[in-house]
Amino acid sequence: MAKMIVNLKTFIPEEGVWVSTVAWDMPIGLHRCAESMVFSGNQEEITSWEELYFESHGYCTDEEILREEHERIVKGIKEGKIQLWR
Repeated sequence: MAKMIVNLKTFIPEEGVWVSTVAWDMPIGLHRCAESMVFSGNQEEITSWEELYFESHGYCTDEEILREEHERIVKGIKEGKIQLWR
């Protein structure tokens, strides 16, 4: 059974989106164990599971590295450097 080993979530109220970065102890898709995705939501929860952004982190399972990647994506969205698929 797959085990989630990293689970990071950040709500960006200005955009009304959640950034979710996860890593598993085994592959979850083609050539990856870790990924970041962005979904619409409110302060309490994700309200739509339609992906607004996706980024694979390959086979990385290091929480420190994934936290840096997660924060880079959050910052990129806030600064308008990452465009969401809306």
